[in-house]
Amino acid sequence: MDLGPLNICEEMTILHGGFLLAEQLFRPKELAELTKSDWERVGCPIVEALREISSAAAHSQPFAWKKKALIIIWAKVLQPHPVTPSDTETRWQEDLFFSVGNMIPTINHTVLFELLKSLEASGLFIQLLMALPTTIRHAELERFLEHVTVDTSSEDVAFFLDVWWEMMKTTPRRCLQPCIWTNWPP
Repeated sequence: MDLGPLNICEEMTILHGGFLLAEQLFRPKELAELTKSDWERVGCPIVEALREISSAAAHSQPFAWKKKALIIIWAKVLQPHPVTPSDTETRWQEDLFFSVGNMIPTINHTVLFELLKSLEASGLFIQLLMALPTTIRHAELERFLEHVTVDTSSEDVAFFLDVWWEMMKTTPRRCLQPCIWTNWPP
């Protein structure tokens, strides 16, 4: 997947500000503890930051930046927790997203999935999901299903159906077998 240059200082600063505001709204809790019911109160600064970046008139490719931002956020979610000093020593040398990922506080899958839903980014979700190794892809799909089935709203159902449709459009049938989608609903 060609991401182009990762020169994203200004954009990352705006996104960082969105996460800082969200973190401040959620205090004394950490964003890693966020639940679906908290998203409506806390998620707005993050969504607004991404929309600001994507709608900037100076940007020639707003979709490309949204994609880069979601890759950074997903990479942050996939980081092992807690991070040990030896992990940090290795990561700063080997991890492409080390510096930008450290600008974002520790977050959970709820933040990622609710952000994708808020941005109506089902196609981008599937595109990024399909770039993951198979075992991680299946684990992420399971997490997505678990997320959708907890406190399910009509927006969750609509997003699930959009994701399903995007997956069916872009994924050859043989890639879906075996897949957890065939075991749904639980």
